[in-house]
Parts: sequence; C-alpha cells; structure tokens
Amino acid sequence: MVRNYQRKTKQQAWSVDDLNTAVAAVRNNESVRGAAKKFGIPRATLQRHLKNTVQTPGKLGRFRPVFDSVFEQELTQHCLEMQKRFYGLSVKQCRKLAFDLAEKNQLRHPFPPSEKMAGVDWMSRFLKLTLREPEPTSLSRATGLNRVKVNSFFALLKDEVEKNHIMPDRIYNMDETGVSAVHDPRKIIARKGQKQVGRIVSGEKGRNITVVCSVSAVGSYVPPMFVFPRARMTDRLLVNAPVGAVGCAQKSGWMDSNLFLRWLEHFIKFVKPSCNEPVLLLLDGHGSHKTLGAVECARGHGIILLCFPPHCTHKMQPLDVSFFGPHKRYYKQETDKWMTSHVSQRTSDYDVAGKV
Repeated sequence: MVRNYQRKTKQQAWSVDDLNTAVAAVRNNESVRGAAKKFGIPRATLQRHLKNTVQTPGKLGRFRPVFDSVFEQELTQHCLEMQKRFYGLSVKQCRKLAFDLAEKNQLRHPFPPSEKMAGVDWMSRFLKLTLREPEPTSLSRATGLNRVKVNSFFALLKDEVEKNHIMPDRIYNMDETGVSAVHDPRKIIARKGQKQVGRIVSGEKGRNITVVCSVSAVGSYVPPMFVFPRARMTDRLLVNAPVGAVGCAQKSGWMDSNLFLRWLEHFIKFVKPSCNEPVLLLLDGHGSHKTLGAVECARGHGIILLCFPPHCTHKMQPLDVSFFGPHKRYYKQETDKWMTSHVSQRTSDYDVAGKV
C-alpha cells in the first residue's frame, strides 16, 4: 500500500505562467506550433486553452483539483508542523482531514461519503512528502528537550572546561547499550510478492548483555566492560574480546551502583586522572551514576561528573547519537556472517564479546 502512495508521476516541465504567456503570444499573431516549441508546452494543451475548453488553467480539460495550490501548500505545511511536534499524521488521518476540509469549505469533491475520507488516488497525487516509520518518543522526552535545559547544560559544560583548563583529550563520554546473542537478521533477497521470509537465528529470544563504552572528544576509547546476566563470571565469556576489556556478572544483566563503581575503577586505570589533571566525564543521570560512593570515588581521583539533562540523551548523548547505531549494525552483520559460515550452530553469550 505504501508503494502505491509513493509511486512517481510524470511531472510537467512548464508552469501556468508559461502557459499564459504562450496563449498571449498566439493571440499576438504568433503561430501555435512556434509558441508551443518556444515555451515547451504540448501543442494540444495550448490549443485547448486557446479554445477556452479548460476550466482550470494548467489542468486537464474537464478535471479540476479539489483544493487549489495555496490550500494544498497550507495542508502540506500543517503536516510538517505536526511532525515537528511529534504528532505526525498517518495516511488515513491525512485523508480524513482532507475530506473534512472539503466538506467544511463546501468544495466539490469525488470523495466517497461512506468512508468520510479522501481517496487513495487523491492521496498519491497530493503526497509530496515521504512516508517514514516514526521512532517512538515518550511524552517526557518530547517535553523535556527544550532550549532552557540545553542552554543550561552547555553553560555548565563551558564553565567546567574553562575553570579547570580541560583539553579535549581529557573530556570523556560514557554510556551503556544492550546486545544479545540472538540478533535481528538483515534484509535478504526473496521472491517478489512472497509474504513470509525466514532467516536462521540462534533462538526465539536472547538475553540482554550490557556493554559500557567510553570515548574521549579526540577519539581515544576505554576498553569496554561487559555485564553478563548470570550469577558467576568466567573468563571464557571474554574470549576474543577487545584488549583490556573486563567482564562481570549480574543476574539481570543491567548496570547497578556496585557495577558502576567497578567501571569507575576500570576507567581510572586506563585514563589515569588526578586532582592536578582532572577529567570531565559526561554521562546520563541514571540512579547508579549518582550514588554517594560514585561521587566520592570520582572526586578523590579528579573526575568531574556532569550529567545530561533528563529525557534529553536521545539528542544530546554523543555515544547514543553517533556511535551505538553503527556499532549495533556492524555487530548484527558479524553475527549474521558467523551464522552463515557455521551451519546448524548457535551463537551464545560466550560469542558476544568477540563480535563487539
């Protein structure tokens, strides 16, 4: 159905102004053939307009649009405004809005009154925009990201950098993401029109493994820490992991206050901050990052903790915006390759670290 809405129609290369100019030229004794060739207008179209058999200039003979160009432009702008406010219109909502507008303004239209919405053909011709699958955005995120909060955060960031004379190589960003041994397969080639297409994966549902990453403003990174959903840790889980990576076990597989303290020790080991050469660490405001133990550890080793504003990390967290998306895409590609080259074998938690 989406393909029908997005089908391409042949666009005319001339405008209504060109048409009116060509009509005026013919009435000033220029030949129809010459005017049509000069202004790039089909001769038959020019002749119909000369005979006044067209109700609307620039349109086909007996056909006329429901809304004029100004009205359609306003409707397009309304759709864009709703999308900016995270309340974008679906195709059916737009069709129903067009029907209601036509009825309210008492415009002649071919829309079926039983459905109370504009037809699919009208929608396919009106749709000058594109159809996109929206990312679910909570109400807290939609209202939390505002100019006041963003400006306040960057004012704090500037003050800390200038007060402590921190260079870019001493500014680090830390964030966590979840990966699984059961990956989402990539698109594959299949027969056109086939409704169901399968691809082998390791299981129905995988367990979440948390990966903690940290990168500086100049691109240097701290080896990741893995949090596995299990009771005991074993070194076998870190086979082929990045050099320097550490792992720990936690039954839920999520970060908590104790594990964050362990990560801070891991961070201190590689970055070597001090009170004379402090490090600025940007992170989200998760509860595990703001405990008394974490604050005291950071303060004692010259780490300045600066949290992003709440409900703003989807736009302001650097790792979230620019790193984890490509990281997960390449992780799925590597897992897909492994499944293809190891027929009838499963990936497990013991293979995750080697593919991250």
